[in-house]
Amino acid sequence: MNDRPFSPLNATHTAGSVAHAHDHATTFQQEHGVQIYLGGTQGDNLGTAITTARLASLNFWPLVSENADPVKWGVHPAPTREDSRHVDYVGRDVDENIVQAIKPGCFLLLVGDSTAGKSRTAFEAAQRLLGDYRVFMPFDGSETAIASELMKHDARLLLWLDDLDVFLAPPAVSVRTIDEIAEKNGVVLATIRAERYNELSLREDRSAFNAERLLVRNARQIMSRASKFFLDRRWSAEEIDRAQTSSDPRMADALSHADEYGVAEYLAAGPQLYEEWRNAWAPGGHPRAAALVASAIDFKRAGISRPVGVGELLKAHEYYLEQNGGIRLRPEPFEQAISWATDPLHATTSLLVPYEAGTYKAFDYLVDKVANSETLKEIPDIIWDEVLSGKWDFDFHTVGEYAAKTGRTDLAEKAYRIAEDSDSEGRGAFRLGHVFDTAGEYDQAEAWYERSANSGNVRALVNLGYLYMRKNDSAQAEKFLQAAVQKGEEKAALGLTVILLHQNRIDEADTWCLFAEEKGLKPAKILRADICMAKGNIDQAEKAYQESMATFPGRAAAGLGLVHLHRKEFSQAIPHFQVAAHKNDHNALRSMAYCYSELRNHDKAQELSRQYIKEHPDHAVAYFDLGLYLSRANNVSEAESAYRKAIELGDNRAITNLANLLSNAERYDEAEELYLSALEKQDGKARSGLAHLYRLTGRFSAAIRMLRDLVREGHQAAHKEMGRVQEDLGRTNLAILWLQKAVDLGDKSAGVRLGYIYERRGEPKKATPYYRVAAEDGDGHAYLHLAMIFEYRGEIEKAKDLYRAAFAHDEFEAAARLGRLYWLEGNLSQSEEWCRKGAEKGDGEAKRYLEFLQECLIESNDKSDSTPKEA
Repeated sequence: MNDRPFSPLNATHTAGSVAHAHDHATTFQQEHGVQIYLGGTQGDNLGTAITTARLASLNFWPLVSENADPVKWGVHPAPTREDSRHVDYVGRDVDENIVQAIKPGCFLLLVGDSTAGKSRTAFEAAQRLLGDYRVFMPFDGSETAIASELMKHDARLLLWLDDLDVFLAPPAVSVRTIDEIAEKNGVVLATIRAERYNELSLREDRSAFNAERLLVRNARQIMSRASKFFLDRRWSAEEIDRAQTSSDPRMADALSHADEYGVAEYLAAGPQLYEEWRNAWAPGGHPRAAALVASAIDFKRAGISRPVGVGELLKAHEYYLEQNGGIRLRPEPFEQAISWATDPLHATTSLLVPYEAGTYKAFDYLVDKVANSETLKEIPDIIWDEVLSGKWDFDFHTVGEYAAKTGRTDLAEKAYRIAEDSDSEGRGAFRLGHVFDTAGEYDQAEAWYERSANSGNVRALVNLGYLYMRKNDSAQAEKFLQAAVQKGEEKAALGLTVILLHQNRIDEADTWCLFAEEKGLKPAKILRADICMAKGNIDQAEKAYQESMATFPGRAAAGLGLVHLHRKEFSQAIPHFQVAAHKNDHNALRSMAYCYSELRNHDKAQELSRQYIKEHPDHAVAYFDLGLYLSRANNVSEAESAYRKAIELGDNRAITNLANLLSNAERYDEAEELYLSALEKQDGKARSGLAHLYRLTGRFSAAIRMLRDLVREGHQAAHKEMGRVQEDLGRTNLAILWLQKAVDLGDKSAGVRLGYIYERRGEPKKATPYYRVAAEDGDGHAYLHLAMIFEYRGEIEKAKDLYRAAFAHDEFEAAARLGRLYWLEGNLSQSEEWCRKGAEKGDGEAKRYLEFLQECLIESNDKSDSTPKEA
C-alpha cells in the first residue's frame, strides 16, 4: 500500500535513450518471442519499450488463482504466526453486493479509511470469482496502457489498481484505457482511501494550475465509471459475530480491541508501529518517545487499564531511557517526543493514544506483543511502586492478576491484600490462593482458598477440590467438591466425575456425569465418552468423542486417539494425537510415542518422549517410556540412563525394566540385585525376570521353584519360561508340553520356541504353523525362520518376501540372507543394497558380506582395466 499524499503533479519524467531501449527490447523479443512496438505516446519515457516488452508477454502475468498470497496484492501483513502473514478472511457485510457487481466489463472501486480492509475484501472477491483471469498489477499509470495489448491475447484480464490515487498521479492512467478494458470485457478492481477520494471531490477542486485541474478532471472521469463500495474502519456487529468463529488467536486478539480500533486496523497497524517503536531507540532517533511508550506499556501490563497521566509517564520513562543508554542516545525534547509518539499511522492508531486531560495509553497491540515476547522483561519496580502506592483508584484485583502473571507473587499478595480490605466476599483471598496455586505453593494456596471459602466464596471450595486432586489426595478433593455441589456450584460435579473415574469407581462417576448432563454442562459430553471407554463400550465412546469435536477439539481428538489405540490401530491413532498435541495436550505426545514404537519407528518414539520430557523434566513415567523405546532400539547405555532417572524420580517399575535390560546385556550380578530390590517394593513382575535370570545363569532348581509359584498364581508367561528351563535341561518332551500349554493360553511367542524345537528335530512341517501364527502377530523371528524353511524348500521368491518382512520387523539378520540370495542369482546391485541395509543396522554378517562384495567388485574392475582394448 502506498501512503504518499495525493498530488497530481508529484511525479517527474526522466528522459532516456530510445536506442538504448531498442537494445533491451530486442533482447527481450528474442528471449520471449513477443512483438514489441516502440514510439507513440509512451515512447518518451525511459524504459517504456522494455516495460512494454515485459508486460506484453502474456505468460509473464499469473492467473488470479496462482497468486493466492494477499500480501503480494498490497494487503497489510498481520503479525506473523506459523509462517502465515495474514489471518483467515472474515466476510464483510458488503461482500455479496461486490460479488453481484463483478461481471465482464465492470470497474469496482472500494473506498474506506486506511486499514479498513479494502484490499483484502477486493482480493477475496477476485479469488472467489476471477480465478481464471490473468492479474495485471502495474507499477504506475504509464504501465496501465499495456493492458489493452495483453487483452489482444486473452480478454480475461483483471487490472488491479490498489491505491488508485497512485495511478491518477503523473504518469496517470487514462480514461481511454479504462474504457477499452470495459469494452473488451476485462475487469478493473481498485481501492482508494476515503481521504484521497474526498480530495478529488468537486468541493476540493481549488487548484490554480491548469495541468493539475486537468489531472483532477481525468481522475473524476475515471472514478465516475466505477461502481463504488464503502467499507467502515469499525466492523459491524454482524461482522464481529462472524469473526468470533475464527480459531486464529490473532483474530481473537484483534476482536478484544474492536470497541476501540477497527479489526483490520489493529492487525495491520500493530506490526508497523511495533517496528517504529523498536527503531526509535537509535541515537538521534526518538529515544525519549520510545522510553515514554515503554513506560506506558508496562503500566498497562501491571494492570492499569485506564489512561496514565503525563506526570507518571515522565517520572517512569527516565528509568527506561537510562537502561538503554541515557544521554548517549541524545534524547529529543519532551514536547517533540510526545508529538512523535501520538502521530497517527492509520486513522486513529499511534504508539501513544491520547485521552482527555493530558493522559495516554499505549496502543494495545504493543502491550500484547511485549507480553507475549520470548524475551519478556520484568516490569521494573518504579512501575510497581507507583501502581501500589495507594494513590490510584482502580481494581487492585486486576493488578494482582498481572503481578501474578509476571511471577511477582510478593506484589500480587500486596495488591490482593489491598483489595481484600474492601472485599467482603473473599475475592481477594480467592485470587491470591490462585496465585500461589499456579506457582505450585500449595500450602499457601490452601490457606487462602480456605479463607475465601470461609467468607462464603463457593468457587474457593471447587478450587480446593482441584488443588487436592493435583496433590493426589482424592479423599480431600472429593470432600470439597461434594461441599461445593451442595452449596449450588453445579460445575463441581465435573470434578467429581473425573476423581471417581481415576479411582475406577465407574458407576459413581456415571451418576455425577448424568447430573452434570441434566444441568446442561457441556464438558459432561466428553466425560460421558471417557466413561464409555472405561466401561469398554468403545463404539459408543468413539461416537461421543466425535460429537464433542466442535466444542472440545483437543480432548475429543485425544479420546479418538485412545479409541484407535485400544483397537491397536496405531497409524489411525497418530493423526488424532497430533491434533491433541497441537492443542497443548502434552500427554498426547506420550501416546503418539507409544504408537510410533509399536509401528517400530523407535527413533520417532524417542523424539516425542524427549519433547515431552523437555516440557515435564521431573515426570518419572516419561523417563520410563524413553527407557523402553531406547531398549527396543538396542541402545543399552541410554536406556539404562533413562531408567535410572525414572527410578530416581520414584517410578519403581523402572527397577524391573532396568534389571531386564542388564540381564539381556549379561550383567547378571547387577540385574539380580535390582530384581531383589524390586521384589522388596512389591513389584510382582520382578519374579518372572529373576526366574529368567536364574535359567540363564544355570540355577535351574531356583528357577523351577519360582516358576511353579508363578504358574499356581496364574501367570501365563511362566509356562513359556518353564518350557525354556526344561529345554535347557535337555527334557525336550517336557519342554514341548509346557510350551504347548503357553500357546494354548495365547502366548504366540511360545509357538516360535516350539517351532525351533521341531526344526531341530527335522520336522519343519510341524514348525511352520507355529511360525505362521507368530508372524501374523508381528514376530520378526518367526518371519525369519519361515523364510529359512521356504529357502530350504527351494521356494526362493517366497523366501525373499519373508526375509523382507523379517527385516521390517527389526530382524536385521534377514538382510545378509537376502544379500546372499541375490548374489547367488547374480544380482550384485540388490545384493549390495541389502547387505548395506543390514550393515547400517549393525548386523555383523551383513558387514562381512558387504566387504566381500566390494572386494569382488574391485577385482572385477581390475580385470576389466587390464583387458587390451581395440584401437
